[in-house]
Amino acid sequence: MFVKGHLAFTLDGKPHEFIHQNLSAYGVTGLPWGSLDSNAHFGRKVDVAIRIPAERAVQFNTPATLLRETTLFGSHLGLRLLLTPAHRATMESLISKIGFTPTEYLRKYPRIPSAESIATFPMRVLGMPEGANLNEHLPTTFDVGNLSPNGILLSTENVGAQEIRPGTRIDLVLEPRGWFPHSVRVLGLVCRVSEELHPTSGNSVRYFGIKFVKVDEPNRLAFLDLLKDILHRVKKSP
Repeated sequence: MFVKGHLAFTLDGKPHEFIHQNLSAYGVTGLPWGSLDSNAHFGRKVDVAIRIPAERAVQFNTPATLLRETTLFGSHLGLRLLLTPAHRATMESLISKIGFTPTEYLRKYPRIPSAESIATFPMRVLGMPEGANLNEHLPTTFDVGNLSPNGILLSTENVGAQEIRPGTRIDLVLEPRGWFPHSVRVLGLVCRVSEELHPTSGNSVRYFGIKFVKVDEPNRLAFLDLLKDILHRVKKSP
């Protein structure tokens, strides 16, 4: 969910302003780089002025870090807002009152956020480019951000994942937890890659939005059983 808002910041003495953007409590994505450089300015911290023109306009300043994201269609700037608890509460309140979901974000199936409290939810996934030779290319371990019948959000700080770009087809092995007896193998297509600097380690953290494009029948049935179990546990949770 988002609200419309304006944001502005100054970096290296140059002002940058973006109006009528879709803002969330996380931040904003899909901005043009303009005069900024995706390599030189990636990870930089800025002070962002935010104005949300609601019934009573809301204005505040917050620190943020510059992200970069890549899709099949180009490279974009993103901002991760480092909100104080008070500012986060303000954003979440506005989103609950006047928030909306843009049509480009609508999905046939909602994504289920990862949760260790769901006993069978796969928190880790092994992946490697389609057709890669196991003798030359070890699988990368990814953390799972969310999961749906159509795709998955993965992240890793592993430098080996830098070669994975939008358009890459990747073999994935989902490792369910708890009683679930089977790994699930699928072929995915990387549609979006976003990147930020980890605030503690300083490592580059890469996030991969992946669409499932191929799964054989035994793995399809296993995956459906896994999703049913996860959704059942979600409904039972308080």
